[in-house]
Amino acid sequence: MPLTTITHVPPGSQDLLAHDVRLRRRVQRAWFQLAEAHGYEEVVPPTFEYEEVFTRGGGELASRLIRFVDSDGRLVALRADFTSSIARMAATRLTAAPLPLRLSYAGKVYRQEAEGGGRRREVFQMGAELIGDGRVEADAEVLRLVIEVLRALGISDFQINLGDIRFIRPLLAGLPPAAAERLRHAIDRKDRGALAEAAHEIGAAAAVARALVELPELIGRGEVLLRARALACGAEADAAIERLRRLDALLGEAERAHVVYDLGEIRGLGYYTGPQFEVYVAGVGRALGFGGRYDELLALYGAPRPAIGFMLETDALATLLSERAAAAEDAS
Repeated sequence: MPLTTITHVPPGSQDLLAHDVRLRRRVQRAWFQLAEAHGYEEVVPPTFEYEEVFTRGGGELASRLIRFVDSDGRLVALRADFTSSIARMAATRLTAAPLPLRLSYAGKVYRQEAEGGGRRREVFQMGAELIGDGRVEADAEVLRLVIEVLRALGISDFQINLGDIRFIRPLLAGLPPAAAERLRHAIDRKDRGALAEAAHEIGAAAAVARALVELPELIGRGEVLLRARALACGAEADAAIERLRRLDALLGEAERAHVVYDLGEIRGLGYYTGPQFEVYVAGVGRALGFGGRYDELLALYGAPRPAIGFMLETDALATLLSERAAAAEDAS
């Protein structure tokens, strides 16, 4: 019986031809030149790890692992996240290395995604982890890396939405899981009406109710931090605003031009422990990068150290550069 022709790749995977490869190499070269100049050393974690490397941190990542059983009968998973693998490396191979660790990476991650959902199962990423430095100066260093690599790629029309999860956490404290989930959904949609209704349903204290209703409006430049300070509910929220104010003071004027504070951002709830951010580029309808401080994660791998890092999607950046080059050629 003749073999049939295989006409396509599995959903969520992709063929990269010469032009596609050149674009990704260009993006990676710009990143590694910058990373090396700032003292970040490249590491390459294995393509697959024992499953528990990716499940120790909890969260939704565990449900998206591509798993298989190796010849020893152990459950392993394709690399779904660089941060988890690098945390494992820091707790083992690098446990005696002087701190802070400045580590960079680029490569693929593999995640199970629903067919037809528009999300790839293999994605090129690049980024960095700064491990062992809990100071606000480390936060500023990582933000600058993001800004500098985008500028190095010729991208100037981008925005970093920056918040601190500790401002949100007290507003959800003590709630039953179902009520907390409804409230998180309303916060994520930035729906003032739904937030007011949810605050009434849970019997929130006046200060909490006021903060919840005002969350959708707590977006803007540095001045929004003054408004947020007046709405902070407790010491943890106060610390969040103070950290962001100190971070804002460390950034230069040109850097602050790319930063928008969003105190209602909850994407990193349960993972990040402090400042966290998303990266948006004009003309792209979704975030192309994420980052933040995760001071409790390394302890789960046996090396309790503060840490902060970021990730940018290499594929999305390469596509953006290609589209802009084509548009410039058409305009000439």
